[in-house]
Amino acid sequence: MTITCPDCGKSFRVDEAKLPARPVALKCPACGGRISVAPEEAPAPSEGARPARNDLPEEGNGLRPGTPSWDRLRREVTADVLRHLGVAAGPWGSDEDAEFGEEGQKTALVCEDEALFQVAISEILERQGYAVDLAASKAAALEALGRKPYSLVTVDNCYGDDPEGGFAILQAINGLPPEVRRSMYVAFVSVDLSTMDTRSAFILGANLTVSKKDVKKLDRILHQGQREHANLYRVFRRVEEEIQKAEG
Repeated sequence: MTITCPDCGKSFRVDEAKLPARPVALKCPACGGRISVAPEEAPAPSEGARPARNDLPEEGNGLRPGTPSWDRLRREVTADVLRHLGVAAGPWGSDEDAEFGEEGQKTALVCEDEALFQVAISEILERQGYAVDLAASKAAALEALGRKPYSLVTVDNCYGDDPEGGFAILQAINGLPPEVRRSMYVAFVSVDLSTMDTRSAFILGANLTVSKKDVKKLDRILHQGQREHANLYRVFRRVEEEIQKAEG
């Protein structure tokens, strides 16, 4: 759904599935103003309406998670989404392929147009062992994301010539295949958001928010955020394995 800040007038897209069932107040990433959001009510189905795709019997549509037809459909839908966003679908492989470059080095993409922050963020990431690519525009960032996967991406909330460029980049990242997106750790850098703002990160589709005034502490912030992220996915993978065992 699209929400609009009453203070600055800027509009943003958020995943309605991530919003609570009750009205909620969000902080505008652009100006810091208050945005009140109420979940949209789904229209009542008309009499005799055709059931939704997910309501059809699996035997009838032949689609089951984990089957070749399911995986092929998911790739096709993902490619359509990326084309709509202007991103070329890349030759992504497994989760392990997404974590490292050709020589086993971790890769990072820094989406930033201000030279001062380009240098500051890149130097911190290089000290942490990342091979860093810079994207000084939204177009360059989308091209890089379509070319190869990254283990870490930092995204500035806006570019000088494109105030909503950072949000378009986030949208493209969250449209990647699930296994590729899960292997990316995404830090959203903003002058208007607080560091480690969990609610804003969740709604925006990032893993972490970083206030620009805290960029000098990015190494410690990333260490804490990535450690919590690893613990979360350790539990996720354990549950996933148990479900797979139970299903035979």
